[in-house]
Amino acid sequence: MSVIPATDELNQFRQASAAIPEAASAIDLLEQTQDFEATIEQLFQAQAGTPQTFSTGGDRPKIWSILKTRLMQEICGDDESFRSMIKDIKKHPSNAIVVTGAITYLINLSGIPFPVEPALATGIVLYIAHIGIDVFCEWSTAG
Repeated sequence: MSVIPATDELNQFRQASAAIPEAASAIDLLEQTQDFEATIEQLFQAQAGTPQTFSTGGDRPKIWSILKTRLMQEICGDDESFRSMIKDIKKHPSNAIVVTGAITYLINLSGIPFPVEPALATGIVLYIAHIGIDVFCEWSTAG
């Protein structure tokens, strides 16, 4: 598996997510960095600023670490709708309804401490669709 999706797959995703203008910036950034983690970190920092530790001892986890954990819990929980959308995206990456539905799902998650902006949601959806939802959820619970 390549580090990021092939150019044609990214172009299909770009077209499928055209209804969400911020999605293009996430895809452009991924093409620039060639790295999902770097892309998602940059998108998160663009939304929330540099993650803070909010402690003097430095032993508390950063907000981004906590957000990632909560996001994994929400995505890999009992609700199968997101899992189904990601599997559909793997099969049909140009399906605009499914792609925008998955991005919108992340934007509207209620278990996350603040709204996820569309560019960040796009980066996360792209990442999960690329590696596969089952691998993502297995990784998120490995410990």
